[in-house]
Amino acid sequence: MRIERAARFDDVDPDLGYEYRGFNYVIRSEMNEFHIRTYDDELGKAMVVWPTSMPASRSLRMLVEFLQVELSVSSIFLYNSEVGNYAEIDLHSLRFKK
Repeated sequence: MRIERAARFDDVDPDLGYEYRGFNYVIRSEMNEFHIRTYDDELGKAMVVWPTSMPASRSLRMLVEFLQVELSVSSIFLYNSEVGNYAEIDLHSLRFKK
């Protein structure tokens, strides 16, 4: 796995009262591509933006290990279609935390 691209983003709208700053990453592994987002104010947290559906698999295990080592991630969030929002996964079982 390798980081193919890292791009800074600053989504700020004082009138609407939001400020999101961080990095978007594209990470590649042979035939797989992952889009990851981190936020400046939530250190150690990463969101897998794409693909939106990632069952516990070898690819997910490799991605989790890569994010822990390369980006010092301690919590990872995936889209949980059952609740319609992002939810944290257990880094060992790769299942959504309850």
